[in-house]
Amino acid sequence: MEYFLLLISFIIHIITLVIIRQLKVKLAEPAVIRDEINQEKKEIEELLAVYLLEIREENEKVISALDDSRYSREPDKQKADEVQDNNVTSQNPVNDLKQEEYKSYQPPMENEQPDVMEQSFAAQVLSLYNKGETIETIARKMDKGKTEIELIVKFQQKNR
Repeated sequence: MEYFLLLISFIIHIITLVIIRQLKVKLAEPAVIRDEINQEKKEIEELLAVYLLEIREENEKVISALDDSRYSREPDKQKADEVQDNNVTSQNPVNDLKQEEYKSYQPPMENEQPDVMEQSFAAQVLSLYNKGETIETIARKMDKGKTEIELIVKFQQKNR
């Protein structure tokens, strides 16, 4: 009888240890998932930072282009003001106005330079990557960091 009770006690202990082990495994799962989520969150933050820098660069280019176009238009406004001043001071404003218009008329110039379409930084990286270039060579060609290139490639692969 004593052996029988010892056997039951051992069986109960083994069952208890198995249950405790299962609970420990279940409690460890959320920690692993939390770590994976934090890692993905960091990757997304880094990628968004890269895109933010790219957008800032593009905005600076647009602002500088707008400033250049403003400076190039200011002389035209000054010429128009001079023509108006001359017309006001003349005795026959209608005839003088027509003559000034004919003298100052310049036909519209055609754009000699065709519009150039440039790929964005991310598109250039993905194009090189799809051609078989390694991440290191792409980073050297684009003069950017290796991790920056890796993030762009990873983000694109996740979106597919």
